Amino acid sequence: MSDRLEQLRQLLETDPSDPFCLYAIGMEYMNRGEHTAAAAHLEQSLLEDPAQPYAHFHRARCLARMGQVPDALKAIENGLEVAEANEDAKACGELMDLKKELHG
Repeated sequence: MSDRLEQLRQLLETDPSDPFCLYAIGMEYMNRGEHTAAAAHLEQSLLEDPAQPYAHFHRARCLARMGQVPDALKAIENGLEVAEANEDAKACGELMDLKKELHG
């Protein structure tokens, strides 16, 4: 386990429902190519705070890489709702690009 991942895990022990820490752990796993663990942590982050368009985006990427395209598309739709509600044009654009990529 990398030092950064270990540090994040220790930080999570102090507040197991910290959405940012769960997101960061998910991203560490994603960067290591461990998509199942990444998707699980990103999902947990979203359960704590669903208003994170990039958590939806990265969870969708993980799901797609695991071959779960319908679930990835659902994650994208959830992310688009959040991004649109927050008027986050950049997140909307990235989510739409991923959606187009998955529809191939």
